[in-house]
Amino acid sequence: NEARPKLVSAPMRCAAGPATIGAASRFSAPDASGRSVSSRASASGRGGGVAPARVSTRDTGGRGASKISGGSGAMTESGEGGADVPADDATWTVRAWRQTEGGDFAPWGPVALDATPEVTSIPGAHPSRGRDDADDDASTFDASAYYSRLRTRRDGRALLTARELPSTQCLIGDNAATSPRSLPTGAVCVADAQASGKGRGGNEWTSPPGCLMFSLLTRHREGRTLPFIQYVATMAAVDAIQESADDALVAAGARGHRRGTGSSVDAKIKWPNDLYSGGLKIGGVLCTSTYSDGGFDVVVGVGINLDNAEPTTCVNDVVRNRLERDGLPVDGSVPPRVSRERLLAGFMNRFEAMCAALDADDSFDALEGAYLRQWLYTDQ
Repeated sequence: NEARPKLVSAPMRCAAGPATIGAASRFSAPDASGRSVSSRASASGRGGGVAPARVSTRDTGGRGASKISGGSGAMTESGEGGADVPADDATWTVRAWRQTEGGDFAPWGPVALDATPEVTSIPGAHPSRGRDDADDDASTFDASAYYSRLRTRRDGRALLTARELPSTQCLIGDNAATSPRSLPTGAVCVADAQASGKGRGGNEWTSPPGCLMFSLLTRHREGRTLPFIQYVATMAAVDAIQESADDALVAAGARGHRRGTGSSVDAKIKWPNDLYSGGLKIGGVLCTSTYSDGGFDVVVGVGINLDNAEPTTCVNDVVRNRLERDGLPVDGSVPPRVSRERLLAGFMNRFEAMCAALDADDSFDALEGAYLRQWLYTDQ
């Protein structure tokens, strides 16, 4: 079918500098009109050979010292870089847990974060204690609610949370690159807010509360399919939004609602790394990688606006609009609200499963149809 849009291995930012993995693909990339943009792409947008050694993925803008602007509002992007934060000028604290083989979780750490000395790690609260609401320095992220929904074998089982960080991407990426044994593969860091969140092209994101913001450390062995990790991440994010909307519809009393159709709400992928609903951006994905020991450490950064209705829209407004359209209650005894914990666990479950399919075939072919169903311009 000549009208069918084709895909390309989208540019993935690889180790800062020219040493990258060339990742040519037989697919071509669609622009908004459905025309082919490129028939070949490298992992960083430039050609190149395999990077010979581990290289840090630290962004050239550094960890910005700027503070979060405004108490509400969606994630906003700035083209301005920031200066590195001196270790004696500002400190942040992360709390850590790990899931056990039996499915329970327990405090973990302290974790050695030598590459980010301005961040201190301490073990999280024991599950029997719950969160200490009197601790102003603790994240509001509920580790127990998250782990209760996690179904992975690796990804997301080691959890770091913080009330605020300069950037989850820097914390995971810098420590994975310079201290490989400090963080296990599958570790994820979640922050309630970021001062210098990372976007494509070196842009920084001011990321206030009300968003799910996290970075995941994963491992990939095949350079030819490395850029498709970003595709898988956007697909996993959309799937997690749809599954959360399914839960909200059922909780609100929707009769005969079919779960798993992938169309409960309008959530789509705008190539290569944005998430859209109703023509408005609700999130995005950034992947960086370093090469070592015959494979790639990939840091998958995701930001999704859950609760900030301004200046565009947010996931919970999208879900609420669907409930109102169907005449379902939106303020009953069971609030149909999508939580960060539900969304993150859903992402991890779907991301790990789809990465397994990508690895099994060393090809994106098995996932191409699902991607096209989630692509913003399909059938337009």
